[in-house]
Amino acid sequence: MTALAFSFTKIIVGDLAAAERFYTELFGLEVVGYLNLGEGEELMNEVILKTAGAQPPAPNFILVSYPNRTPPATGEATTGFVVDDLDATLEKASAAGATIEVPATDIPEHGLRAAYIIDPQGHRVELLQTMSA
Repeated sequence: MTALAFSFTKIIVGDLAAAERFYTELFGLEVVGYLNLGEGEELMNEVILKTAGAQPPAPNFILVSYPNRTPPATGEATTGFVVDDLDATLEKASAAGATIEVPATDIPEHGLRAAYIIDPQGHRVELLQTMSA
C-alpha cells in the first residue's frame, strides 16, 4: 500500500479558541470548518485550518481539544511553516505570546533562514524563509 497524499497534521491544545486566534492571526490560516464529536471524556472539538487560497487536496492543520481531559504534554510534534519574511514573523509571533526558542539562523547551503518558536500553549513551530539569490 502507498499513501496517495499527505493530508493533515493535528495538535492537541488546551484552549482551542486561543490556539485558533494565534494561528489565524500569525500565519493568516483560514478556517475550513469545525468538528464537534462525542460526549463525556470522548468529547472532541476540532478547528480545521488551511493556508490562504489552498485548494484540496492541500494538507490541513487541525487544532484538537478534548475539553473533559487534561491535555498531553507539549512537544509531541514540530509544525513547520514557510513564511515570506522571517524577521517580521518572529516579531509578530513574540507580540502574540510566542517564545523565540531559536532565533533566525542562515543556512546558506540549503538557501534557507530558519527559526523556532514555542506557541503560547507550548507547541514547537519551525519557521523557514527561502534566501534570495
